[in-house]
Amino acid sequence: MEKRHKIAFYFLDDLHHIYHFIGTAIELSKTNDVSIVTYKGQHDFLYKTIKALDGSQLKVKQLSTKLFRAFTDKIKKKKLPRKGFWIKKNGAYLLNNFDAIVLTDYNHEYLLKKRGQTELPKLIKLPHGAIGGKQSYKKEILDFDLQLLFGNYHKTQFEDLNYLGDNYSVVGSSKLDIAHYKKENTPLFSNKNPIILYNPHFSNELSSWDTFGIDILEFFYKNPQYNLIFAPHIHLFKARGNRDSEAIDKKFFNAANIHMDLGSDKSVDMTYLKISDVYLGDVSSQVYEFIIIPRPCLFLNAKKVDYKDDYAFRFWKCGGVINEISQLDSNLQKAMSNFSKYESIQKEITNDNFYSEKGSTASERAANAIVKYLDEVKNTLNR
Repeated sequence: MEKRHKIAFYFLDDLHHIYHFIGTAIELSKTNDVSIVTYKGQHDFLYKTIKALDGSQLKVKQLSTKLFRAFTDKIKKKKLPRKGFWIKKNGAYLLNNFDAIVLTDYNHEYLLKKRGQTELPKLIKLPHGAIGGKQSYKKEILDFDLQLLFGNYHKTQFEDLNYLGDNYSVVGSSKLDIAHYKKENTPLFSNKNPIILYNPHFSNELSSWDTFGIDILEFFYKNPQYNLIFAPHIHLFKARGNRDSEAIDKKFFNAANIHMDLGSDKSVDMTYLKISDVYLGDVSSQVYEFIIIPRPCLFLNAKKVDYKDDYAFRFWKCGGVINEISQLDSNLQKAMSNFSKYESIQKEITNDNFYSEKGSTASERAANAIVKYLDEVKNTLNR
């Protein structure tokens, strides 16, 4: 069967992007020539996920960065190539071999500039998280030819902010289609105590880690009636977050009631979200995935921001908010005992965040929206 369109999924990021695009890529590969275009590396999690989801028709093309840059990246112990240098070396390949390039981040400026007035390839934006904090709102979204959106709230917000492009489709979250494929059978803890997931963001502006992080680990170390999973945003201890994991006392890694994960597969595949009883965090949109099964949340306002009428802090409607670490103990108990206050709010937010419909998955709807758009483009160009 002849493949309809040649489509590239640009992947030059950490593991947490994979689940956001892989389902759509696999659906598209059934009727289109689809490649994940990425950097040279092991990519164990990527290949494992493709195999688990039966994505045999999906291609993976590993392209090298400039030789000198690869050398300096190795010296600097960078696991990912610097994006600007990689994309300049491989930009011509991307621009000359595909009808569309799908991105889950905003590394498109060079491609946009070099494409110029040429009609193809089209640039398509697939989100890598439900819109939450300020990082979700970038005017550069208007650079893309097609926007795929998670839900009605996503669409309404972009309309209100004039961020909604001429071509868009509300499809739902592809990640939620596939995150269930891997079941966690081995219990992390040898007791039935409540499991608290602490998930600080890497944002220098609003992360709770710098102000509260070590104190939070110490609290749970001294309170074994709780189990703690410490699974921060995967960037926290990498280049973008630039925090030093060596500063964390080894006793926390050895505590029976604390599970530390600074960036494994499980930190991005929703394993911890599924098994936890309470979410403790700040400005990560991951909370929106947690509350799909409504549960207690507690948020850390480390910078004491005035958030109540700010749409960028909508996720803090899902639970209590504290400004001081001294409030943690009493408010953690309150979060569990008074959860009924927030359950209906969480359900409403989930309904607004993630579009769904019977008879199709988000991955299928996203793939169909991309093919429909590219068919229309092709028909226009052939007139």
